[in-house]
Amino acid sequence: MNTEKSTAEQLATVTWDAIVIGTGMGGGTLGHELARLGRRVLFLEKGNADLDPPPGAIIGDYAEQTFDLARLTDAEHADHLTRAGRSAWWYEDTTPGRKPKLFQPITGSGLGGSSALYGMVTERLFPEDFTPRANFADVGDSTVPDSWPVKYDEMVPWYQRAERLYRVRGTADPMRPDDDTDALLPPGPVTARNAKLADYLSERGMHPYSLHVACEYRPECKACESYLCAAGCKNHAGNVCVTPAVREMGATLLDRTMAVRLESTRTRVTGVVARRDGQTHTFRGRVVVVAASALLTPVLLLNSRSNDWPNGLANDHDQVGRNLMRHFMDVYVFRSRVKDRARGQTKELSVNDFYLVDGDKFGTLQSMGHVPPYAVLMNHSRGSRRLLGPMRPLARLGWQPVMQDRFIVLAAIMEDLPYADNRILPGRGDGKQGPLLELQYTVSAEDRARHQRFHRRVRSTLGRYTGSLLPPIHLSGIDMNDALGHQCGTCRFGDDPRTSVLNPDNLAWGLDNLYVVDTSMMPSSGGINPSLTIAANALRVGHVIHDSL
Repeated sequence: MNTEKSTAEQLATVTWDAIVIGTGMGGGTLGHELARLGRRVLFLEKGNADLDPPPGAIIGDYAEQTFDLARLTDAEHADHLTRAGRSAWWYEDTTPGRKPKLFQPITGSGLGGSSALYGMVTERLFPEDFTPRANFADVGDSTVPDSWPVKYDEMVPWYQRAERLYRVRGTADPMRPDDDTDALLPPGPVTARNAKLADYLSERGMHPYSLHVACEYRPECKACESYLCAAGCKNHAGNVCVTPAVREMGATLLDRTMAVRLESTRTRVTGVVARRDGQTHTFRGRVVVVAASALLTPVLLLNSRSNDWPNGLANDHDQVGRNLMRHFMDVYVFRSRVKDRARGQTKELSVNDFYLVDGDKFGTLQSMGHVPPYAVLMNHSRGSRRLLGPMRPLARLGWQPVMQDRFIVLAAIMEDLPYADNRILPGRGDGKQGPLLELQYTVSAEDRARHQRFHRRVRSTLGRYTGSLLPPIHLSGIDMNDALGHQCGTCRFGDDPRTSVLNPDNLAWGLDNLYVVDTSMMPSSGGINPSLTIAANALRVGHVIHDSL
């Protein structure tokens, strides 16, 4: 079966070996592995997921470059985001003590999910990340566990397989001398601006290396982040896993299909109830794998209440939706010492000297790429449009040649700790009429103090790199609850059903056939991009499921 010839009605008559909800890094990778092993797999994807870009798709640039928010209706705005592979649903920040706020984060909706938009950074966690609680002097009332239910050494072979599958390129990190790099492909050529920056960091006693990136480095590469790649450079779950699984391995993909509820007995999921083109269908599989994201997976489980599961599926101990993490991502912008006007790939460097230092656990500092176009900043919200809109004519003349071509952008990613009250709850609508979900996230005093220490170290290291009296421009993301690029932790795996949703094999406690493999399974966020860890774990769980079938 395939998407072109099969209807939802036909697919609902089949009992699948595995139904995989979501085609991102977790679902796409796991579904590909099961299909490769000969299992009958059905992918359900909420967004448009044509295997080839359809006419009208917005690729190769930010969606905001194609419209002026002030001139669009809400429906037209949603259409532009959808054609750019982005979710157009509304969420609501209802954090206690803050004014409620509706927002639309940059998350994926389509083939590959959010991995189709990601910046291609595919790094392993550190071994210390698998024993997280010991890395922090003060955890307050955080629920961070002593250890993950799997060890780093157990994950190494799966990391290697994921690196090969996604054709990850880069060089060895000097801060991890014991890590193998056999699976890494050579990095692309370094731009003059980043070569100069690497020299400067080395002179300051740092240890820069080539960032691990799932990229083909084609000549027309644009370092795409937050938009769909037009050059075929980006290796994401859609083109690496889902497309070959459907075209070569017998898997089936049904897009524009939103799972709304899971039917179950006390011990098994018996059906996936989904909406497609205004119709409701129930799909059945021997195994159901949820990989809808750390935002939507808990909503699906909490909306799957029944007499057997009155608090929501897999939620006997009120853990579903809790322990939300999102990383604190700060941006440092400064003028390059080299006037190379690099328009191509600039996501090239990383330094992990801040990861663990003097008893403090911080995170990574890495290339972010270009300064976003002015239109992206202006259309972030209607408030931004009112503030920045009058500067549009000036921006058209100077933003690209000055800001985008002459400035370097580094991202500092810091680990945030899990707290029970930071959570996701079902919203009061469907994302179009009313918010699809509610998010509650408060930064703890301990995390805020650690963030300040991290910022002081980064600022001191970068110093006056530009040679001017001004330090780099610092844009802090610690209080931006709508910055959800690395959301994780809302259905954590662990050894104790009282404090986790999933067992060490990512099987929901109390259920025989429900697995979760997206970032919601992470019990701590680590201080680095989660994509490779999710892919590696999906490969591991894929073999667990294959053996169980």
